[in-house]
Amino acid sequence: MKSAFFPAALLAAISSPAFAEVKAASDTGFNSVHIATVKATPEEIWTRLLTPKDYWNKAHSWSGSTAGFYIDAQANGCFCELFQEADVNGKLNTVGSVEHMRVLFAHPGKVLRMQGALGPLQSEAVIGTLTVAMEPTKDKAGTRVSFSYVVGGYMRYTVAEIAPAVDKVLGEQFKNMLLPFAPAETVLPKIDGFKLDIETIEEAAADAPTEVSTAKPAADASAGAPPQTEPN
Repeated sequence: MKSAFFPAALLAAISSPAFAEVKAASDTGFNSVHIATVKATPEEIWTRLLTPKDYWNKAHSWSGSTAGFYIDAQANGCFCELFQEADVNGKLNTVGSVEHMRVLFAHPGKVLRMQGALGPLQSEAVIGTLTVAMEPTKDKAGTRVSFSYVVGGYMRYTVAEIAPAVDKVLGEQFKNMLLPFAPAETVLPKIDGFKLDIETIEEAAADAPTEVSTAKPAADASAGAPPQTEPN
């Protein structure tokens, strides 16, 4: 049986999308971000996203095939892989399955958020959350798409060795998903990866403050004050 993100495939050279990096890392986790702008509508991207069997590399499956891959895009839905075998008559039968991720948030044409520890991380005590966001460009000439994968928890790998490997393989799936669409000639602005994890790219940029404040909330500042008593 092959493992998703199988180590032998981690060193394969792949082309990078318009923006790709391990955006943040600590001793206990990391954040991988991939962003590109293509000539397609958000609805076309959404449809493609929900057919992982058409773009996921079979080298990063558990069964050695992506024929049984599917995403049920509703809360508590599954990004799963069916293990299928042909019987003596050539009919495919499902003989097992594995969950890659579980759907937390699904807003067609805008956001798909799933949670799951991909590949070798599945055997570790970590949580991984993948947010896929998409929005039309300002000139409506294309769609800006992002993958943001946040991983945290205890694992027997070091972040320094596993984060670049996961980033590379996740980037390969991102690139494969967008292959049917031509790149859009759009200059990418500076990206705040955290905003991409909140809602859609456009909504987050419009609604969220321009900077994440590091100041302590008022409640913290007054933590030493005596409690207020209710009037009798």
